[in-house]
Amino acid sequence: MKYAIPYLKVLLIFSLFTACSNENDGSSDHTEEYNAIQQVINEGNLLLHTEEQGGQTIFTFENREVTIPTETIETIREDVENWKTILTLVNKSELNIPTLGKSLHLTSKNIQVNPTGYAPLSAQLTISFPVEGKLKVCIKGKNGHQNDLSHLFSKIGYNHQEYIHGLYPNCENKIYITFTDKNGKERLTDSVTVTTSTPDDLVPDFFAKIQVKTSHPDQMEPGLTIVQDMGGGEYDAHRPYMLDSDGDVRWYLWLRNHPELNISAHTGFKRLRNGNFLSGDSKTGNLFEFDMVGNLIKKWNIKGKGYTFHHEVTEMPNGNLLAAVTKDNHKNSLGEYTKFDFIIEVNRESGEIVTEWDLNKSLDSTRDALISIQEAEGFKQNWAHSNAVLYSPEDDCIIVSNRYQGLIKLTRDNKLNWFLTPHRGTQKLQYALLTPLDQSGQKIVDADVLDGNKEHPDFDWEWGGHCPVFLPNGHILLFDNGYRRRHKEIDLYGTEGYSRAVEYAIDAKNMTVKQVWEYGHHERGRNCYAVALSSVQYLPQKDHVLFGPGVGTPNLNGGGGKIVEVDRKTKEVVYEVHLSRPGYMVFHRVERIPLYPDNL
Repeated sequence: MKYAIPYLKVLLIFSLFTACSNENDGSSDHTEEYNAIQQVINEGNLLLHTEEQGGQTIFTFENREVTIPTETIETIREDVENWKTILTLVNKSELNIPTLGKSLHLTSKNIQVNPTGYAPLSAQLTISFPVEGKLKVCIKGKNGHQNDLSHLFSKIGYNHQEYIHGLYPNCENKIYITFTDKNGKERLTDSVTVTTSTPDDLVPDFFAKIQVKTSHPDQMEPGLTIVQDMGGGEYDAHRPYMLDSDGDVRWYLWLRNHPELNISAHTGFKRLRNGNFLSGDSKTGNLFEFDMVGNLIKKWNIKGKGYTFHHEVTEMPNGNLLAAVTKDNHKNSLGEYTKFDFIIEVNRESGEIVTEWDLNKSLDSTRDALISIQEAEGFKQNWAHSNAVLYSPEDDCIIVSNRYQGLIKLTRDNKLNWFLTPHRGTQKLQYALLTPLDQSGQKIVDADVLDGNKEHPDFDWEWGGHCPVFLPNGHILLFDNGYRRRHKEIDLYGTEGYSRAVEYAIDAKNMTVKQVWEYGHHERGRNCYAVALSSVQYLPQKDHVLFGPGVGTPNLNGGGGKIVEVDRKTKEVVYEVHLSRPGYMVFHRVERIPLYPDNL
């Protein structure tokens, strides 16, 4: 519902007067000057002040001055309270001129906290301006300007209704609201205070325990860090929240009671190019588009087409959706039901399936070289465990991360282009294997290195990896969990395990792979070891990497996950936050994003 501000709505009325004869008032026809005032008003300018000089009255607007003879003016009445000046001419014609006021007259009617019931740290602002302009909002940080959250909305108009985000929980928040011109130049700033509260039904452990170890805001990539928290487990309602550089929560969605979005999102929410979020539900199997306050925009019923979402869905350049799925009731050549081993492209408009990739046909579903004894019982069904999919626009291929197989590249017709994995157990797929290179560019031929039994000083395979992303140079960055590294069984309480962010340069023509950069192996060792889940992100403005081991890492509060922003050149840590839960499982992914989408 929109709330208007009546005294900010100015009716622009201008009646051109007919010049009286010189015998009546001694004036001449000054239509041109008055037309100039009207033109300035029509351009959306505010009057700043008037002044009389030498028989002329100067009207100073934001971007120009208009001068008319004082003798043609009867009165000028300023009504700054209502953002107008009333000009009355000697012939009794009147012109209401929009004028810079002193207050936006904000009240509780202008703003509603948690407007949908799902976004406790968001609000809806409704306001009208006397002339066209833009709306800017700012919520000041508690501990200095580095965590001020401000945004200039792109809309130009009289009436504005926008969602604002970044309130602090359980306290009074002062929101600064600025009325700007069409170019974003500030005209007037006013403020309103609102109070946030915790929803009555919010579970006590919604947030992990948060502790900041390192924070250098001036060195960090701009934005907030969204945590894709698992909450009570992979099939609990997803718990997304955003942290600022102080580790304070500045946005979250509580979706457990949402009629559609009570979803188990696995790797979490992806921001679409239109600014909304995209995710899937591993319980119902479907895909959803929704905004930052939990309004459902669109639903794709892929379950009705025989597929169930899991782990990840992402937006393609053509707008279609690329999703990791289980094909319902699919059996492999051994007659076993399988899961987590299909990828589909979904037409965004129609919901039809454009392409299906069946990993049973492109890989060897009997290869068990990388599986742990602890997970061997379900291997025949969950033999691949695809956990991420990445589109390659230059060749219309997809890259799929598979916990129990490795990283693969598939063509549109499901042919295996290359296979990044230790060579053990790959007899049926020799043609697609990548050969590692040392730093001098020479092929590594040591059979134990190729098999994964030992590490080369210049190279190691990825083991049970997650979250592959492209770098600007075309290389691939991913989170190497270290799952069964060197084919050793998992020991969550041992001292040898480690995870890392690793950058690979893959040459598909020569079928080689070179390790270019890594972080976590020597720098962090066991204290960043996450045997599952987890993520990496490249941060382009600072050339940093966001390294996110999400489960089982020792930390200041016991155990759980870490958010680590590291300089790629120096490996200096500029931001580190520890997140803890009793069960040590915290998040699938973390990502630095702007609080407001770029298109708003």
